Amino acid sequence: MHTILHQIDRIKTLRRTVLDRHRETPLLSRSLADARRVVIINSASRSGSSLLYALLGKLPQVLSLTGEAAPFYKLNSRIDGFNPHASDRIPTELLGDVIDFAGLSLDFLADLYRAETESITARIDADRYIDDLLLRLALQWTDLELDETTLRGTIETAFTEYAAGHPLFDTEEFYLCLLEHLCRLSPRINPFYYDIGTDKVALRFPFIDIPSGPPTESFTLEEPPFILLPPKHRPTVEDLGDKVILLKSTVDCYRMNLVERLFPGAEIRIIHLVRNPAATINGLYDGWHHRGFFSHNLAVRVGGEAAPTPLRIKGYSDRYPFGGTWWNFDLPPGWEQFADRDLLDVCAFQWHSANAEILANLAETRHSACRVHFEEIIRSPESRRREFERMLDFMGITSSEIDSLRLHAMPVVQSTLPPQLYRWKKREEMISRVLAIPRIREMAAAFGYDDASREGWL
Repeated sequence: MHTILHQIDRIKTLRRTVLDRHRETPLLSRSLADARRVVIINSASRSGSSLLYALLGKLPQVLSLTGEAAPFYKLNSRIDGFNPHASDRIPTELLGDVIDFAGLSLDFLADLYRAETESITARIDADRYIDDLLLRLALQWTDLELDETTLRGTIETAFTEYAAGHPLFDTEEFYLCLLEHLCRLSPRINPFYYDIGTDKVALRFPFIDIPSGPPTESFTLEEPPFILLPPKHRPTVEDLGDKVILLKSTVDCYRMNLVERLFPGAEIRIIHLVRNPAATINGLYDGWHHRGFFSHNLAVRVGGEAAPTPLRIKGYSDRYPFGGTWWNFDLPPGWEQFADRDLLDVCAFQWHSANAEILANLAETRHSACRVHFEEIIRSPESRRREFERMLDFMGITSSEIDSLRLHAMPVVQSTLPPQLYRWKKREEMISRVLAIPRIREMAAAFGYDDASREGWL
């Protein structure tokens, strides 16, 4: 417990030291209370929210975080004041005691970006970009006590080397260069944890093994696959009030009370992204066997609580040395009842729990909501355009901005395997068992996924 608190304090100190260099930036003197419009993508994990977030983040009228908000929630939570192993929920009555809202607001503001990405290397504000990379690396490698000056110098060397030979900036290629320098700085930094294709990383780093376990020993702030941070343009103070702030974290399904308190002056709208249970459960199953998505180290004692009972998940805990302690993806209330079940049951439980939480919150708060089926985004260019026109109208953004999304080019983000329609059918016999569970079948039907039409589920 004391080790975790020490590491979090060290990371927070490093980040505040870096941000203090930019205190004169007008936006950092403001608060998220100044935001007026917030749109949140709520979905179960592996339902396509990363792809949707990447596409909507290209809109000129949108501000977004570089990744999920979850690392900032963790960083600004006083884990000695509540038990984060109970679930991803935080009781409303505890929010004021366990969340540092001022720190959380500052971290959000420091991470917000406008849609434009700088592609001309000479135009990049190198000092600011290097600081941004330093801030992000501190969230990714929580176990490494690297000296700030040394780490910044390593990033600066990598950027200078890359810039000398690349007039056009490519974020992925730059990261491969950066990771070469970081691996020399610390052999514990493994490039395979980044959101870059495995084959490409293997070609660049042939002598580094592909890992199977978590990237850190104690805890994660940002879950792998780690995001790549591009050089983007920063919002102005006016943007905070005029543009839409777009958020996407699957943990938000359980923390809408926190989001509402963080944006007290904003109208909050919800895009409820749904995907058929077969595809989502299959994606979760792949994710549990991937080197990413480690969210909770249940072996770590927090507060005055004893460590939970070790996991005994069949097909996971009996397969990996870390499988008795590390939980993947979101941690729903009641997870303990599944700690000794089959992995497929755990995945079905996660799909149902997240969607049930979203529906319950919408019924209670009556936030404006727009339900989007992920299948319509990937089915065809025509259906994709129709869905985005509908979402833009819901967000209050003129449909003329849709061409800025370049919907013909679908990015690949946070993927365990190359995208493939009907991928769930390789496990159809296994998955059919959990699809027959009454609560799974009933929720699927409520979302328009009738079991009789299963053959057409993408």
